[in-house]
Formats: sequence, structure tokens, C-alpha cells
Amino acid sequence: MKETTQQRYHDRIARVLAAILADPAAEHSVARLAAIAAMSPFHFHRIYRAMTGEGVAETVRRVRLARAARALGETEDAVINVALDAGYDSAQAFARAFRQFSGHSPSAFQNSWKTLADTDEPDPRVTLIELPPARALCLCHEGPLESLPQTYRRLVSQLSPALTLNMLSDRIGHSLGDPEGGDNFHYYAGILIGEGITDIPGLTTRHLPGGRYAAYRLVGSYGLITSAYRALFGTWLPRSGFELDDRPVLEFYRSPWSWGDRADCVTDLMIPIKE
Repeated sequence: MKETTQQRYHDRIARVLAAILADPAAEHSVARLAAIAAMSPFHFHRIYRAMTGEGVAETVRRVRLARAARALGETEDAVINVALDAGYDSAQAFARAFRQFSGHSPSAFQNSWKTLADTDEPDPRVTLIELPPARALCLCHEGPLESLPQTYRRLVSQLSPALTLNMLSDRIGHSLGDPEGGDNFHYYAGILIGEGITDIPGLTTRHLPGGRYAAYRLVGSYGLITSAYRALFGTWLPRSGFELDDRPVLEFYRSPWSWGDRADCVTDLMIPIKE
């Protein structure tokens, strides 16, 4: 597929993702989303799945549950209210979907973050580590964070088969700036590489400085990462006695690539800190 043609398809799918993100609880029919993408319904879903790695229903489910996790982590709303806001008809249906997504019931998940917020004691889930410098082949992400899986899929598609086989567990994301701060935020999807590996056309080689980080191991869907960061930056960091450094925030994806967005995925979140 030529670059201009490929970009047009990416732009069309990006419009669909934007429509889903604007109102996750809405009923997103294939016919309506195909019209947004300016494609026929007959071809749209096949192209969408090929370019995103998931069907429309899977995307809608993931976005709804990620938004629900954020609501549970930041508010004391009743679970039924969060369920209805997420587009679920009952608390039972929501609870089943959320447990598959996060590995926890909605109430247990909410209480977990509430415990973090209510205690002044150091949280044992956060440890301090020293990371060495590293190099990564990266692709700059464009668009909302909910569409990160598409960027990682594009990254892997641009690697040679040999590199892909050797690096499935070496995925690393790093970001600079505030994700809600507008143009000053930049996220890079990457693969860690050794010194002997040269550049690849279309990808950027980024040098990560290493240093001291506060590490938190998240077990659950990737859609929980935003909620975890909010708890770490909003609750743990102000009480920790440390200050945020200006090095990148890091995400190490420890689970196999083939696992996808499972509830038992393991991701190590790293916040750069200084005394």
C-alpha cells in the first residue's frame, strides 16, 4: 500500500476512533461508523479490523471500561451509576465485563485506589529503582491515548521479522509532558534495542537517560494505565517526599505481544523522581 493511500486509510480510521471516544456509551453501529469513514459497510469492518487489530465492538468495550475505571478511581459514585454512564444496562453485566477487563470487581477496584488515597503510609506497591540508559526504536503516537494499540501495531508492522521475534517482550512506551496539557505532550511507542542494531526507515531512535524511578507494577488491561498514573501522580507523589524529574515517564510491557489486552497483562510504570 502506497504511503499516501495508507495515510488516507489511517485518517479515516482515526475519524472513527474519534467518534467512539467522543461518546463511548452511544450505540455505535457499523453502518454509522462506516459513513464516518466514508466507506461502504460491506468493506469497512474488514479494513477496520485489519488496521486496528480488533473489531468495532471490542474497541467500544475497551474504551467504555477504561473510562469506567477512571470514574471508579477518581470518584465515590455508586457502581450502578458508573455502569449506566458507561452504557451498561445493569450492574451485573458491568461487573462481569469489568472483571474480565481488570481482574477485579468494580467495588474492589474502587476500594484499592481509595486505600491508596486514604493512607499516609508509603504504599508497598511502589518501589524505587535505578534504571540504566537505553536505546529504543520508536514511532511517535498521534491522537488520543485510547488509540495507542493502533500505534504499537503500526510499530511492529515496520520491524523486520527477525527483530519482531526477538523483541516481543521488549516493548517500551515513553512520554514527555502532560497528556492533558495539549501540544506539549509527546508519546513514543518503542522497542528496546542493543547497540548493534541500526536505524530502520520510518522509525526514530530515541536515547533514554535512565536514573532513579518510582516503579509500580500494574496487572490488568492496558486500559487501566491512565487510572494508575492518576493515582500515582495525584496521590502517591505528593506524599512521597520526592519531586518529579524532567526525564521521560516509562512503560515496560512485560507480557507477550500475542496476549493482547488481557486482564492478566503485566506493565511496569516508571515515574522519574529526584529528592
